[in-house]
Amino acid sequence: MEDMYWKAGQVLDVLHKIELIVAELYRRFSHSFDQDRVFWENLSQDEESHAVMVTELKNTLFKNGSPFELGKINLLALSTYRQGIETQLGRLERGELRRQNAFFIARDFEKTLIDRRFYESIQSENPEYRAIQDKIRKETEFHLQKLENYIKTLFPL
Repeated sequence: MEDMYWKAGQVLDVLHKIELIVAELYRRFSHSFDQDRVFWENLSQDEESHAVMVTELKNTLFKNGSPFELGKINLLALSTYRQGIETQLGRLERGELRRQNAFFIARDFEKTLIDRRFYESIQSENPEYRAIQDKIRKETEFHLQKLENYIKTLFPL
């Protein structure tokens, strides 16, 4: 049982770090691609908000020993995802990314977060936990839709 709490804590800690790194990536996109500054700043702020929500998820999950289920989650996959974001930050710093790259990279990160269902790996009947989890999921889906619409507008086929 203790191992389950430890692993859930690890998953949520990594997700928290991922949200902060994505926020940083989007913030740097806002500085690098001035014509889309407001778009990237808004996404960055949302990601920072998600990081706060992940902390709330962890606090809610561990408060009063709320029962939860830990599904199959690979911490290595989460770490690899995080490293991918850090790699893109490095590429941006070296001037290797163009404006169009930024949108496709962000879209791929948001899509992966949804497809891999990282946030759904920990399930709880706690209504507060579920509400926070659902909000993060809906906002991430909204980010993906926003990115796809922006891409279609800026870079039509």
